[in-house]
Order: sequence, then structure tokens, then C-alpha cells
Amino acid sequence: MSRSYFLSLIVLVTLMTGSSATGWAALDPGEPPGHNKPVSGISLNNGKLWQTDAALRKGMEAIQRDMSEALPRIHAGTYTAKHYAQLSKKIRAHLSIITKNCKLKPDADLQLHRILIEISQGADSLEASQGQSSGAAIIVHALDLYGRHFEHAGWKSLTH
Repeated sequence: MSRSYFLSLIVLVTLMTGSSATGWAALDPGEPPGHNKPVSGISLNNGKLWQTDAALRKGMEAIQRDMSEALPRIHAGTYTAKHYAQLSKKIRAHLSIITKNCKLKPDADLQLHRILIEISQGADSLEASQGQSSGAAIIVHALDLYGRHFEHAGWKSLTH
């Protein structure tokens, strides 16, 4: 997928869902943005999981691995701003590889990009001056959505 295609999808999904960066601020301040809230419009493939390809599975496993390694220190409160910035950089690198190499059918691709947008928003929050743990929660939530909507043998949701 080209970068312009990905950016077009972001704009399309944003317009379709009414989501925006400022829209997150309107949520209950006691609840992390996107945490336990479904990504607007994501659905199954006529009741079945969407098919994946090797590039997508590899990239999502890398994101899940990085989050799994970070969560104990995030929960313990020992994750620093530097750690969050490094984690965000890793997540963005994985997202870039996924968007360059993943080749799904158009309907599956649209569903996937809704999840990738949530992961990207979580990565944005990881770099914020405060509330970085909310960014981690957003990414964990998106990974859970991925597992509930896409075929990925052996996928297990992270606990947090």
C-alpha cells in the first residue's frame, strides 16, 4: 500500500466516524481514549474473521511483543518518558512495515486500517507530555480488536 493510499484511508475513516484528535478530548477524562470502546464501524466478514497475510501477522505480532514487554513496567509506574518515546518509535516502525507490505482484499483492508488508526493514535499518546499509559491502553485495545476480527492462528489478547 502506498503512503498516499494509507493517508487517504485515514481521512476517509476520520470523516466517516467523526473521529479526530480533538474528539478524544471530549471523552470522560477518567477513561483512557479508546479504552474498551469499539472502533467505529469495524465489523466481521459476514460473521467470519477477515483473512490476513504473512506481512500483517508478522507486524501485528511485533507490536504485540513490544507491548507485552512494556506492560509490566508501565503497570509498575517505572516506564519513563524516554521509554514511552522509544516504544512509540517501535510501534510506528511496525505500522510502516505493515502498510507497505500488507496486501489484503479491499474490504478487509478497510477494517484493518480502522485498527491501525487506533494503534497510531495510541502511539501519538505515548509521546504526549502526560497520559502516556492511556496510549498503551489504546494500543492494547486495538490489538484485542484485531484478534477478534482477523484470522491469526495462535493470537492471544494481552491482559492489562
